[in-house]
Order: sequence, then C-alpha cells, then structure tokens
Amino acid sequence: MLNTMRQVLSKDGAITDNSYQLIAEDGVIPQGDVVVTTAQLEQLANIQGKKALYLTANDSPEINQFPLHELDAIFIEFAGFGDGRGYSFATLLRRQGYQGELRAVGDVFKDVLNYLMRSGFDSFVIKDGKDIQEAAAGLQDFTNPYQASTAVLQARYQTGSA
Repeated sequence: MLNTMRQVLSKDGAITDNSYQLIAEDGVIPQGDVVVTTAQLEQLANIQGKKALYLTANDSPEINQFPLHELDAIFIEFAGFGDGRGYSFATLLRRQGYQGELRAVGDVFKDVLNYLMRSGFDSFVIKDGKDIQEAAAGLQDFTNPYQASTAVLQARYQTGSA
C-alpha cells in the first residue's frame, strides 16, 4: 500500500512532501489530509482536510461509482510494470469529468512519466530505488506528441504546425 512518507513529483517538475495520511488500523482518522481505500469511502464525511481515494487494480472506475465531486485527489496504484490498468483508470476518470489531482503510485519511474501524463496524471510517487531528481529532469523529454490523448486533445499533426 501507499508509503505516505514519500516525496511527490508534479508534472511541472516540482518536488514536494506528501501531505496525505492513512487512516490508522484502529479506525482513527488523522487530522489534515487523508487518503482512504474504497472500503473506507464511508469515512469521507469525517475527514477535515483534503480527501483522496486510493485505487488498486481491483477498483475499476468502469464498474464502480466513486464520489468524484468529493475528492481532491485519486491515487492510482501500479502494482507492476506490465499492468497498464492504471492508465485506463486515469483516462476513464478524466472522461467521467474528474478535474482533481490524479497521482500515480507504485511501480512508477522516469521511463513511464510521459505515458502517465498523456493519460491524465498530475503527480507521481517515484518507486523506491529510483532517483526523483532524474525523473524530474526527464519530464520534458517529449514535448510534441503526435497522437491526441486525455492530456492533449488536439495533437500536433491535427493543428498543421510543423
């Protein structure tokens, strides 16, 4: 699950400390910003700070209804490099009208950041053992996408620009 002590890389290259906390095992809701699992959604009304939802591969927004208007952030877990459901989840949430922060967590590293941004992600928790500064430096590796996406509604070839 989520390591709440990790730093967060924003798509603009800023690196900040994570402000979200988990609900304690005894059910005590911490002060401040809180991230809940889908099993804890009923606790949203009791949270005083920002509210985030943690989605795993089993929590598809295609088959589940989430209170998107109540959420400041949605954390989508990437359990492994070969599991691309998180990209689909982000795209679905954006198409459903979610405007808040989408944060990629889990197996997230520099080489996938461009694809994550194109799917609609705003921030990333880089996996243990990978350099967050190096990941930040690679955010602008691709500046002119050829295909349209959730993040780029009209690609370069569609605009007639050279």
